[in-house]
Amino acid sequence: MKQQIKIWGSRVIILCLLVYGGWKWGAPLYKQYFSPKKVEVYVPTGKARIGTFLVSFHEVGTLQAAKSVPVNSEVYGKILTLLPEGVIVSPGDTIAVLDTTELKRQRDQQVLSHNNAQADVERVVAQAKLDEASYQTDLDQAKAEQEYNDSELLIAKQVLERRKALLAEKLIAGAEVDQAEGNVRSRQLTVDKGKLQYSLKLAEIESKRRQKQSEISNMQFRERMAKMQLDEFDKQLTSTTIIAPAPGMIVLAKTRDPNGWRPFAVGDNVDPRRTLCTLPDLTDMLVKVSVGETDIPKVILGLRCLVRLDAIPGKLFHGSVKEIASLATEQDLWQSGGTPGKKIFDVTIDLVEADPKTLKPGMSADVEFISDSIPNALYVPIEAVIEREGKTFVYVKKGKKFERRQVTAGKRNDNAVCITKGLSRTDVIALRDPTRTMDEQESGGAGNPDKDREPKSKTAVPIPGS
Repeated sequence: MKQQIKIWGSRVIILCLLVYGGWKWGAPLYKQYFSPKKVEVYVPTGKARIGTFLVSFHEVGTLQAAKSVPVNSEVYGKILTLLPEGVIVSPGDTIAVLDTTELKRQRDQQVLSHNNAQADVERVVAQAKLDEASYQTDLDQAKAEQEYNDSELLIAKQVLERRKALLAEKLIAGAEVDQAEGNVRSRQLTVDKGKLQYSLKLAEIESKRRQKQSEISNMQFRERMAKMQLDEFDKQLTSTTIIAPAPGMIVLAKTRDPNGWRPFAVGDNVDPRRTLCTLPDLTDMLVKVSVGETDIPKVILGLRCLVRLDAIPGKLFHGSVKEIASLATEQDLWQSGGTPGKKIFDVTIDLVEADPKTLKPGMSADVEFISDSIPNALYVPIEAVIEREGKTFVYVKKGKKFERRQVTAGKRNDNAVCITKGLSRTDVIALRDPTRTMDEQESGGAGNPDKDREPKSKTAVPIPGS
């Protein structure tokens, strides 16, 4: 009997220990690993706002200078010194210096060529003076001979006249008259021949003068060309020091090497008439932006814009549309963030503010085009508005539940929607659809079709996790 009592007593104690252990450790473990867990979903909320509502859309553009002066190299050369990009320069400041070794060697050769050309001119001019003296001597001699022949002809004619008078008085024979006549004809022939020779001599001398003058002109032309080339080398030597023609900030041009395009640097060779850098005027800036064909009808000349720069967060700039492209272009297939085949229009925005110390060309700019402004408007975040079956709804918080309420929406922008009817400023609204999980909304799932249908009567959706 006592043995049975001991056995049953031990069994009761063991059973109590098992019950206590199950209650102490088993129940928590079951709740932790086996019981279904209640998933709480957070739904962000907010309130409508009242104020000036801007009807606008955003585009991304690039900051540029309205005026930019290119700085070109006039000669070929190796860059010895070069100001770094971003330096502000004034007119007359030295931007770069090129190597002059090769130019100086070529100039020295040209100096020798010019000296030789000058010597050739002096030589032909001196020879022309000697030739002119020789020509004058020959002409004087020919003229003297002609004068002598003329005097001899005159004497012969006088002798003929006297003999004719003597013949008439029968003092001489007729043969003497015939002899005098022959002498006159001989003298006349000599005079005519002398005149012809003198004319030929004049023509010959004139021809030689023209030839010599042509030779002098050629030598003088060569000398002038040599001088011009020498002056050009002097100008090129001066051009090896590249000076800023206007104020601005240095933006280096790019050159190509085996690794691709990069800005010019010391040691690079630059070709004649190649742009080394540009000098944008930072006192007058504008923004270049591409607007899609769906939004371009909203853009007009003078339209106000708000400009925000990624490099200057928290600061707001103002501008207005200055120019709109007349023709559309197709967006580049490889353009960052672009849509292949999308038609775009280039729009230029004139920036009101000028800040050369902070505004730099190439900065990314977010441009907000303001097409309308509505004062005292009630508006909510665009995430809070749900459109189904052509109707617009918001979910309004009622206690621990959300109530779907139909509203009338007005104009909108990229961030908010105007509510013209059905909502007050004090209403607390859900900033997402509380009837759908985040996974459904992010994946674009349709969710439960029954939930998407408009209910016959207003029903309240419990706040998840309440």
